[in-house]
Amino acid sequence: MKTLSRHLADNFPADYKTRVEPQEDGYLVVRVGYPLNGTEAIRMVSGRHVQNGLLVETILEDMRNELARVQ
Repeated sequence: MKTLSRHLADNFPADYKTRVEPQEDGYLVVRVGYPLNGTEAIRMVSGRHVQNGLLVETILEDMRNELARVQ
C-alpha cells in the first residue's frame, strides 16, 4: 500500500506543490497547488479512504481535473 504522499508524488509533477496535513480528528487535508497560476485544490480524506488505493487515485484525478479547468 502506497502512502498518500507517494500517491501525490506519483500523480503530480514537480511544478505542483503538494501537501498532506494531518488533523486532530484523524482526517487528512490534501492540498495540491499550481503556483504558476496561483490555483489550489483541497480535499479532506479519512484514514479509511487512504486504505482504498482506487478511491485515492479517483480523488487525485478529480483534483488534477479541477486544476486543469482553472488553467
